[in-house]
Amino acid sequence: MRAKDLIATYHVRSPSLERAAEAIAIGQSIGNPNLRSLNENDEMRAKHGAEILSLEPIGSNLAVVKIGYALSNFTPGSLTHLLTTVMGGQMDIDLIESCSLQDLEFPTEYLQDYSGPKKGLQGVRKILGVQSRPLIGGIVKPKTGITPTELADICLEMADGGLDFIKEDEILGDISICPFDRRVEAVLKRLENYDVIYCPTLSSPIEKIGSQLGALASHGGNGFHINFWAGLDLLRYASSLQSNLCVHYQKSGDKVMSTGEYSIDFAVWCKLIRIAGADFTHVGMWGGYMSESSQDLKRRLDALLGATLPFAGVVPSFSCGATPDSVRVLAEKFGSDIMISSGGYLHSHPKGCGYASREFLKAAEAFQSGSPSEFNSHPTL
Repeated sequence: MRAKDLIATYHVRSPSLERAAEAIAIGQSIGNPNLRSLNENDEMRAKHGAEILSLEPIGSNLAVVKIGYALSNFTPGSLTHLLTTVMGGQMDIDLIESCSLQDLEFPTEYLQDYSGPKKGLQGVRKILGVQSRPLIGGIVKPKTGITPTELADICLEMADGGLDFIKEDEILGDISICPFDRRVEAVLKRLENYDVIYCPTLSSPIEKIGSQLGALASHGGNGFHINFWAGLDLLRYASSLQSNLCVHYQKSGDKVMSTGEYSIDFAVWCKLIRIAGADFTHVGMWGGYMSESSQDLKRRLDALLGATLPFAGVVPSFSCGATPDSVRVLAEKFGSDIMISSGGYLHSHPKGCGYASREFLKAAEAFQSGSPSEFNSHPTL
């Protein structure tokens, strides 16, 4: 193996596993695995050809395959090109019945082109003045159809209830009833006396993003929200434009990418989110209406907070059916370096979202002195 290889780990299903692994290694680096170019030469193959590092059968026609890709093959600073290489043409080969990317290991030289989160977990805690308890977030409902004034009223009630973080739902676009610039100005005026991070949804055409983030910063904003469909390079670019703005990454839509015969495990995506510069991300849920396995969630938290990457940790936000009771359950299971976010419970509460927000805050403060769980062994980055 070359010292500077980027290593991808796959689960590959094929009636001929050795040929399938070879097809990935050749096809995703130097050429066509079946019809080799006459222009290939030994030096080219040695420097740029991917190498099969290991192949371990784990079931019928299924194996764990590790492939090393030469660092010199990758465009510096482009996660788009990274994904094009590690998850590309193998999906077009009949011999490969399924291919799931399970891990990426990055050489130090590759990561030098990225800076990771600007604030990260500890920076967010400093902004909010919250040092040990789980963070509490709220998601604005109704998702769309509201005016800037109505949105500002809702956000004020949420902030008055003590939330640390408020984000618009990803469904809210830059639309005529609630344009980005007008709603940002209205909300931030209402929140100027509150220690809360407010993340409006950034879902405009690329050419408008710079001016919108400039307007957000000029009104005293401290964050924004970008969705899975925007792409990782756009996340990285938007993150770089305003150094004082926290970035929340919303994973809604990710199952298109993270499930199925050809997929990328979301724990791998969590590494890429961190590399690209998100400060928060929706990580999934344990309990609620989208309950996932604790082992899968642990792997995601390790990717977001662990020492495998030399960057600040990303705040993992649990949501999709969260209630105040979820706060204790999640904190006991995964530790206090998490955020629990709610939308439906807050806005359907008969006593109003301010009252419901205070219920969440009370539950978080009760865990203030709780001892970390086995899942909260991540280093402070």
